Amino acid sequence: MKLLIVEGNNEQTRLQRGAFGIKPYHLMFQEMLRGLVPKAQSDFAFPADGASNLPTSAQLEKYDGVLWTGSSLSVLDDIPDVQQQLNFANEVFKTGVPFYGSCWGMQVATVVAGGMVALSKNGLEFGISKPIDLTLLGRESPLTSHRKKAYSALCIHYDEVAKAPENAIILASNAHSKVQAMTFDYKKGSFFGVQYHPEFNPSDMALIASFLSEKLVKSNAFDSMEEVQEFALSLREQKGIPPEICDYQLHTQEISAWLRHISGE
Repeated sequence: MKLLIVEGNNEQTRLQRGAFGIKPYHLMFQEMLRGLVPKAQSDFAFPADGASNLPTSAQLEKYDGVLWTGSSLSVLDDIPDVQQQLNFANEVFKTGVPFYGSCWGMQVATVVAGGMVALSKNGLEFGISKPIDLTLLGRESPLTSHRKKAYSALCIHYDEVAKAPENAIILASNAHSKVQAMTFDYKKGSFFGVQYHPEFNPSDMALIASFLSEKLVKSNAFDSMEEVQEFALSLREQKGIPPEICDYQLHTQEISAWLRHISGE
């Protein structure tokens, strides 16, 4: 299996976060894939850094799947870092290569396919999501039917899907965002994505919480810096954390299901 991982952050953000010890999102994805499909080959693309070194359509067609990471960007911003990613996502859909997206990846795919993304009226969803429930169609889908009850996931997003693309099937929702997982077809391609981050592990989330602590307090996600650090510690020590998050095999189930689906298993 040959997979392309598309990084959602630009180089400046990757370096800034890297100085704090946070792995670039494309490397988080690569580590996850090494555990889920050890024999798979993974390559990287960085559309936020510019279009010059991106795979051509002919090169894209040689991949079995494309996985798009999260990002600190907002798809609502009309800037080159965003537009270059929208353009590249459109090329992915044109080739027909199966397309998966976490959080930002789902938002990019949604906009390209004619849906709408907006700032959530419920504000920031950060850390551990509110319980996520499958829809009736989600219970039947091979991409999500493994979830037998409401579950939590690691998450961080201000924006959400406000209007799904025309033929989309919403697979999961929660009290914060109507679209927590969905699938749709566009042009030659098929897309599956989630609003949360199956690829994160608790230690990743702990570092991100510490890095964003001031912003988290200003956004009222936490009452104080001390509360943020207590949350980060609970993640690192995995105390009081739902088992479906602590167990990485359980947390990555949606991506595992998508990999099986595109490989015909």
